[in-house]
Amino acid sequence: MRKVFVDTGAWYALKDSRDPHHQEAIDFFTGMQGQVLCFTSDYVADEAITLVRYRLKNHRVASDLARELFAEKAAKMIFVSFRHHTRALEIFTAFSDQLFSYTDCTSFAIMETMGIEEALAFDSHFTFEKFGFRQIRGSLS
Repeated sequence: MRKVFVDTGAWYALKDSRDPHHQEAIDFFTGMQGQVLCFTSDYVADEAITLVRYRLKNHRVASDLARELFAEKAAKMIFVSFRHHTRALEIFTAFSDQLFSYTDCTSFAIMETMGIEEALAFDSHFTFEKFGFRQIRGSLS
């Protein structure tokens, strides 16, 4: 079974019907049943919940997202460990010429540790390919 790491932008797109990737996100999650194991992190969840809260100015939608993410309805939640932090800091330091956030680096560390090679991500600045992962959009092909 394929493993996919779900990034902040994908969670946000699910909640914002005006987001250009809204339908792609819906298509991914409705089409993945039985084909894909999804993972995300507590750091990504924090980013997504905060982004929904501030961009949509809607506390209820942000609270719903938080409950859904931590109930692991669509993805298994991976909590950033000390080992992940150690690797994330190595990545963050080594790739100082890139615009990776520290949260991005924790995602890379988790993906390395778990052997996840693909990520559902829509942010153009978050280029998994630069770190050797495949960035997928709404389709599984």
